[in-house]
Amino acid sequence: MQSNNKMSKRLLRDQVSQYIKEAILQGELQPGDRIVETQIAHQLGVSQAPVREAIRQLEFSGLIEQIPYCGTYVKKVTLEEIENFYQVRGALEILAVRQAVRHITPSQMEQVEQALFLMEEAAMRQDVERYVRYDAQFHDLIIEASSNDLLCRLWEQCHIKQWLFVGTSLANRNLPFLAARHRKILDRLKACDADGLQQAVEEHLSQLLSIMKAQKAPE
Repeated sequence: MQSNNKMSKRLLRDQVSQYIKEAILQGELQPGDRIVETQIAHQLGVSQAPVREAIRQLEFSGLIEQIPYCGTYVKKVTLEEIENFYQVRGALEILAVRQAVRHITPSQMEQVEQALFLMEEAAMRQDVERYVRYDAQFHDLIIEASSNDLLCRLWEQCHIKQWLFVGTSLANRNLPFLAARHRKILDRLKACDADGLQQAVEEHLSQLLSIMKAQKAPE
């Protein structure tokens, strides 16, 4: 019974977290907007406890921030933070894809293809939540295929899914275009072309970074 209660609390926290993330992505909550626990709890018909836990989770992932004596706010992501993230992500992902070419199994390749198919399907339906989910899964699967446990742990600490929400939002949510950009990565992976795959990943990230920087309003 205690285990079920813990699971229920975790699921409720995750649902509240998803609600807040969607509000940020859809523009209902803008950078700098205050997040009021009591207001969200009232909107969702829950107690403040899961809202408080969700806020802590989102703060850890970098989507929101708590300012002492002021409250909790949607984080204003700066260009410097965006560039820093993509430098680190790029270094990890490039290392991973070069190893993935050597270690990926047919089953893993099939999962990567399926993730891209579902991503493209979500993009055509303009389903942002599903698009981000399968976008993250596409990259996560390639990282896992590297068979490098330390690399996988470092990748997890980057909170790629949270940044994909930010990137999708800043790229004006042109989902079919964003999804199509993954096709070259898959093609090079299937061809076992390590150099071509590294180039595809570098182009993928640099293009997205350029889009985000162009859309990011000056602070």
